[in-house]
Amino acid sequence: MKKLLIKTILVSIVVLLLPFLLTLVFSRQDNTAAGSIKAEVFEIYYEAGGMETGLSFDEYLLGVIAANMPASYQMEALKAQAIIARTYALYNISVLSQENPGQTRFSASELGLPYIGLDDLKKLWNSENYTYYFSKIENAVYATDNEVLVYRNDLILPVFFDTGSGFTRNASEAWGVNIPYLTSVASKQDVTSTNYLSIEEYAVKDLIDLLGKYYSNLKLSEDNFFEEVSITSRDSAGYVLKINLGSLTLSGEEFAKVLGLSSNHFYIEEYGDHVRVVCNGDGHGVGLSQYGANAMAEEGSSYKDILEYYYTGVTFARLSY
Repeated sequence: MKKLLIKTILVSIVVLLLPFLLTLVFSRQDNTAAGSIKAEVFEIYYEAGGMETGLSFDEYLLGVIAANMPASYQMEALKAQAIIARTYALYNISVLSQENPGQTRFSASELGLPYIGLDDLKKLWNSENYTYYFSKIENAVYATDNEVLVYRNDLILPVFFDTGSGFTRNASEAWGVNIPYLTSVASKQDVTSTNYLSIEEYAVKDLIDLLGKYYSNLKLSEDNFFEEVSITSRDSAGYVLKINLGSLTLSGEEFAKVLGLSSNHFYIEEYGDHVRVVCNGDGHGVGLSQYGANAMAEEGSSYKDILEYYYTGVTFARLSY
């Protein structure tokens, strides 16, 4: 039940995918514990323009990494993303197989991570960078061949985001689900990211009008705006959990979505006769910070160091076919 709840909360609807044959059995790698999952054959497909295209699992991983992490990032960060992509896909296959016994075909939207077709990578990177970037991502996949992340012998759901606010978040605070490997850790390098800070400025009337388009029962006055609007709770990493708009209470996530903020780690400030919304970070803040992972790689950390740091208590396992 807990796994289904986690999936419902986290799995983002995707764009595309592929097919591969897969028999899942874990074997021991070094001295780490290895989990096990019922051996089955799965077909995964990439659908676009009404056509289904079959890809190998490695080709799928190439497209997922390309769609989710800048190819300019350090190799060890890309290796970490490769293991995340592999583990994420297999975790969701496992959950979907439990929900629908006998299901053997899975679409991109079901597996939850954005995928970009390999034919579109030249457009993404332009022809000058294509060969170099493709080679980097291909090496990241092959260098981590068959490696996955487990916690107490079970595949984890390795959620990630772009840039943090200086600390990652506890899943228990962010989503109300206690996931032991998704606990808050420092990610101080994030403050150097160009995505760390964003500021939006509104005339008070314009902000009230914008919010009123979404909430017909909203009652805010220009004169008393800063008394009527208040953040009432944050989690331990500073992300907004609740905000009051007069008599209306919203979650921080909902307010951020309405305003198009990059995260729900924000502050509301009076700036002359305007409202400033100051936002830190980019993404939900739970799990691995991709910018932080790249900064660790630049400082000499290996992909294992990175993953063990951001996912508390995990170990590595290797798939055998």
